[in-house]
Amino acid sequence: MPKTIQSIIILAFISTGLVAQDATLKYPVGIAATSAKIYVADRQLPGIWEIVDGKPQIYHQAAKKFGTPLNAIRCLAIDTNGNLLAGDSATREVYRFNTEGEAEALTGGNIGIPMGITVAADGTIYVSDLELHRVVTIDAEGKVAEFAKVQGPSGLSFDKSGVLYVATRSADRLVKINADGEVTAVDGASEIRFAQDVAVDGDGRVLVTDGYGKSVWNFAGGADKVLEGEPLVHPVGITVSPSGTYLVDPRGLGVLKLDADMASKVLSE
Repeated sequence: MPKTIQSIIILAFISTGLVAQDATLKYPVGIAATSAKIYVADRQLPGIWEIVDGKPQIYHQAAKKFGTPLNAIRCLAIDTNGNLLAGDSATREVYRFNTEGEAEALTGGNIGIPMGITVAADGTIYVSDLELHRVVTIDAEGKVAEFAKVQGPSGLSFDKSGVLYVATRSADRLVKINADGEVTAVDGASEIRFAQDVAVDGDGRVLVTDGYGKSVWNFAGGADKVLEGEPLVHPVGITVSPSGTYLVDPRGLGVLKLDADMASKVLSE
């Protein structure tokens, strides 16, 4: 190919922000997993990585221009059909990826800043809206409805009984919401320095990442630190999947797997 044509192609990719990246995570903030794959939202890609057998590859790369779709993904989840969901603050939208990896906007931009996503057993999508201080639901038609008012909501997760746990930027740090939308502060959670995300595992542990405290807490039956300090530097997103519990630490080892009270690096060298 002539050099002039190569230069034109390169400049075109640069102008749209779609230059191919090397297979190294930049600044991971959100995570979701299936039995076979781990998906990681990366603010500096920007976009989503797909990790299989410890090796990352780009699943979706967005344009670098803010305000374009999926430019600022904050959270990920897997729906009841196994499809990947992504909350994007750049477009104030939640997207669903189909089996071909194509993203569909669900609400027409009727969400503020989505910071957490979880899915109920009946398929209803729950989203924390940091901008408007609320948790909303999205039904099959994309209709958004307010479920509960929560100050500064971030990550969220259901337990087996249907109680919704929400990590918050408020003094409560962690609240729980029943089926009627009644919000209650979780005892002992105010000790968290900065609650980022929450995930309830198969043993019923209510696991919360504490970014400033370099910790993962458990609030099942009390307030206990599962892990503090190394290898954690600034844990953010956390998820529970059939293959295990995973978390992301953008200032530390990137993607880690949590086993009992130990965390190990997922990505191979």
